[in-house]
Amino acid sequence: MSSPLRTLLPPGGFSNLVGHHVAALDLGLESLKVVARAPHPLQLAPRAVAGSLTAPLRSPAVALPSAEESLRACGRREAAWLHAAVGKVATPAEPAAGASVEALLGWLDTLRTVSLMVLRPLADRDLERLVSLPDVPGKTTLRRLLSELLEHQAERRAEVRLAGAAGPR
Repeated sequence: MSSPLRTLLPPGGFSNLVGHHVAALDLGLESLKVVARAPHPLQLAPRAVAGSLTAPLRSPAVALPSAEESLRACGRREAAWLHAAVGKVATPAEPAAGASVEALLGWLDTLRTVSLMVLRPLADRDLERLVSLPDVPGKTTLRRLLSELLEHQAERRAEVRLAGAAGPR
């Protein structure tokens, strides 16, 4: 699967370390879109449990966030950390509650474009710069911020996948 290359590349294209983080975040966003748009034929339907052919699966003990909540959480974290804390730039407005998946994915694309504008002038040495993040005690390096942002994106992608498998609420 090839993902489309963005037109806004950090200095040196993808040959510097900032570019590698951007490429990983972009690939994560593209796979989040695939998961969010995918039809989920494997809904949790009744199946055999302990010898019974009609016993339904038990619902999870912990309530799963909806796909919409997970997509919004992904965008909010990127906006709070990269746009507000690092770039000190305005963030595009979130779609209204109950917006379509395509509207949310469009918002995430818009957020990523702003994120690229924030990251574009950075060089490798900037990855060691300390930044203060909202609701995170102490300071962290930009390298760690980008890694944690990637991890957060992967967690939200898993939530979207689980929300799709669990079916509509």
